[in-house]
Amino acid sequence: MSKLTFFDQNNLPEPRRGEPLPERRVEGDPRFLTWDIAQTADGQVQAGVWEATPGAYRSIKGGTFEFCYILSGVSELIEDGFEPRRIAAGDAFVMHPGFTGVWRVIEPTRKLWVSRD
Repeated sequence: MSKLTFFDQNNLPEPRRGEPLPERRVEGDPRFLTWDIAQTADGQVQAGVWEATPGAYRSIKGGTFEFCYILSGVSELIEDGFEPRRIAAGDAFVMHPGFTGVWRVIEPTRKLWVSRD
């Protein structure tokens, strides 16, 4: 079995559909699609593709470390206590454990992500 996993966006598995918890919804009616691509045997490290429709919701990372690379779309991240940061295709960032803020999807946004719980 190969030890390589490729993110083939033309051949993704069936996505999980989701939405923010009602108490985290800030504006609009954002919806999510998540394609799980790979994970470690213990499930602590995961990777995939995520897509969201316009709207805003509270993002609370808890103990999760997440690397993101934006493939398409435009969003805004507003970390509590900091100025808003606009993100678009080609941007990459890490949300560290303890991150809290608002993720506002301006245009449908798709990202690659790797997280560790």
